[in-house]
Amino acid sequence: MTYKNKFQGKAEMLGLAAALLSLPAGYCQTARASTPASVPELGSVYQPSEQYRLGMQLLNRQNKSRHDVDQGIRWLQLAAAHRNPDALFQLGMFHENGFDNVEKDVRRAIRFYEQAADLGNREAIYNLTALVLKKNTDYYDPDTALYWLQRGAHRGDANIQFSLAMFYRDQQQNSRKSLQWLFKSAWNGHKSAQYVLGTYFLQGRYLPRDPRKSFQWFEMAAKAGDAMSQYDVALMYETGEGAPANQNMAVYWYEQAAAQGESGALFNLGRKYLLGESVAQDINKGLDLMEQSAQQGNPAAQTMLASHLQIGQYLTRDARKAYQLYLSAAENNYPEAQYQLSLMFAKGDGVPKSDTLSVRWISKAARLNHTKAQYGLGAYLANGVGIEKNLFEAAYWICLAAAQGQKHALDTRDSLLQMLTQKEREDINRRVDSTMTGSDHLGTPGMDRSGAIRKP
Repeated sequence: MTYKNKFQGKAEMLGLAAALLSLPAGYCQTARASTPASVPELGSVYQPSEQYRLGMQLLNRQNKSRHDVDQGIRWLQLAAAHRNPDALFQLGMFHENGFDNVEKDVRRAIRFYEQAADLGNREAIYNLTALVLKKNTDYYDPDTALYWLQRGAHRGDANIQFSLAMFYRDQQQNSRKSLQWLFKSAWNGHKSAQYVLGTYFLQGRYLPRDPRKSFQWFEMAAKAGDAMSQYDVALMYETGEGAPANQNMAVYWYEQAAAQGESGALFNLGRKYLLGESVAQDINKGLDLMEQSAQQGNPAAQTMLASHLQIGQYLTRDARKAYQLYLSAAENNYPEAQYQLSLMFAKGDGVPKSDTLSVRWISKAARLNHTKAQYGLGAYLANGVGIEKNLFEAAYWICLAAAQGQKHALDTRDSLLQMLTQKEREDINRRVDSTMTGSDHLGTPGMDRSGAIRKP
């Protein structure tokens, strides 16, 4: 008896779909296996797109049964056997991650993704390239990734064009081709591409520095809803870099970004409400925004909250809690927090007094170009507090701070230099000049999304 005859009566009573769902488990193999003789016959009843829809309908049921899962997978396999790109993609996902009784098999997932990608499925290209670009795997294959990214990009897909731009930048260090595809993606409306171009023009990276063009790209992405670009537009309005200073517009865009949980916007908007800058002062709202930012790990917000806890402003004084917040920010290489930790250990405020730990933290901040820390480290070295006395190193740090206008360093620099030989003074001048011109750790005006000095 053929399957058709066997199920003819049931089809008449329950409908053909219900009958087909009762097929034996071995009836349809995976898309790569040989197709049973009667699959074309079933395909003539249900088109592959309908087979895929039926399968997903079963798999997406709430409180689905074992039978639902088995039959849902069979429908997907049947659709995949008829080259339905969505079914091929779904089976690729099942094999990539493992699903129910579908075994995890990355190489099989790659084959399914390739078939789906060949039929124009964009998600398959994303997943496929992500897999074959995983280093230290036996399926790492950048050539395959490039092939599929190029195919998708030439079809005009902005997302894939952006991925191709990043591939050329990160995998092949080919900035010319990367920029070519980045601009195409950005003009096709890709928010991340627009944001990246904004950062390139702002930093002078890969493109000549041009804050006005940077603002234009950030604004384009911001209007499309990109939270990071909204933050940068707000910051540029606040600082007047790349756009005329406009504090009302800065607040507007900070609010847009903060509504999406952007931590830098939460911090800067919270700071404005705490201080009453361009908005009516609202301490409670400011603290709430600051705490939201701090909970995301924003070191600037953690440091500001810690300072209020330490001195008891707006919040009940709690030196121990302040220490914990400073420590969290300091471990994230935030120099102001490192400097404040140094002061806490120097004074024994909320922590046991320790000159050694004070020197450790102030050294970290000094190397991140915190000028007060540079002066403080110089003072420790000059007096041998918590560290071996070294007038030459002390003079270097104090001269470096003085070169950047630190008041206490300017007041003490000359008297310290008089204790050194002419050669030592010349060596220090050369070293300071080298540090300043190298400026790998020196910032330019502006704030980044953590509230730290924005780096060029």
